[in-house]
Amino acid sequence: MTTPLIGDDAGFATGSSGRIRGTRDSRPVSLFWSRVKRAAHRQIGVLGIVFVLTTGVGLLYEYAAGGPTLEALAVTVAIGVVVAFAISLVSELGRNTVTSVAGLRKHLNYLVLGAAPELTPEAFRELPPEQRTPLGCLTFQPGSAFSTSFRHLQGTISNNRMIAVIGSIPNEGASTSALGIAVSATQQGRNVLLVDCDLRRRSLTRSLIGDAEAGVLEAADRPDNWRSHVQQEAETGLHFLPAAKLKSPWSTLVGMGGLSILLGEMRKSYDLVVLDCPPALGSADGAMLARLADGCIIVAAWDDTPIGALKQSMLI
Repeated sequence: MTTPLIGDDAGFATGSSGRIRGTRDSRPVSLFWSRVKRAAHRQIGVLGIVFVLTTGVGLLYEYAAGGPTLEALAVTVAIGVVVAFAISLVSELGRNTVTSVAGLRKHLNYLVLGAAPELTPEAFRELPPEQRTPLGCLTFQPGSAFSTSFRHLQGTISNNRMIAVIGSIPNEGASTSALGIAVSATQQGRNVLLVDCDLRRRSLTRSLIGDAEAGVLEAADRPDNWRSHVQQEAETGLHFLPAAKLKSPWSTLVGMGGLSILLGEMRKSYDLVVLDCPPALGSADGAMLARLADGCIIVAAWDDTPIGALKQSMLI
């Protein structure tokens, strides 16, 4: 799991081949309590509503029967707590989300390529305020567990010229993972291009440069001039092709006639091209773009991504 870019939580990266790579939390107790805290935060609203309703019905019953006593009030409150806790527990257990590397291997016939640890405030403590981002951690803390997890992933994808990174649904961490893969490969001496193909959310573009007048869509429209849209990240030297704000809501990257030419030119010009794709279950664009790459990494967020959504993405 990684700290998000704009509206983007990250998590486990899975793929169709390779060994288990990356880092895992060596303190299962801490991981357990992290899940408990997240569950409590998610279910606090359900717990409160059920408690109020259950307790209110009990008090109304006691009032109709002649007025509540202190003993009856205590019993009613106790019943409300038990019912609220039971319903919240059932609701939480029914989520069936990704909670471990072993769980991913059990539910899917895909091996896990890596797992990036969560970027907590403690992990950012040694960085200046303006650098407390995933990019700042990758650039200025190369020895951190977060940076190391993406460095370990390089061996698995080294034979691929173009990699697509995609999540099942929004806010799973595809953009953060794509950034980590691209920066790590650049630090290891590869000539890398990172492409923001998520035209509607544009998480990478807004995080790295804020905005752009032209980008990947315009490059696909006129592939002969695509290099003029490529920008360079100052700290790492990473080459980046942004996504400009859409002039028409109907525009799609897959629908551009010059897309295949553009991808071919990128392959010739760079050792590695990383495509940050739209969510697989959000539209057809993400899955169609992923098919054009040499390999695809599907990203899942710990304790957040439903197993069902992940399975469905694998079938697209």
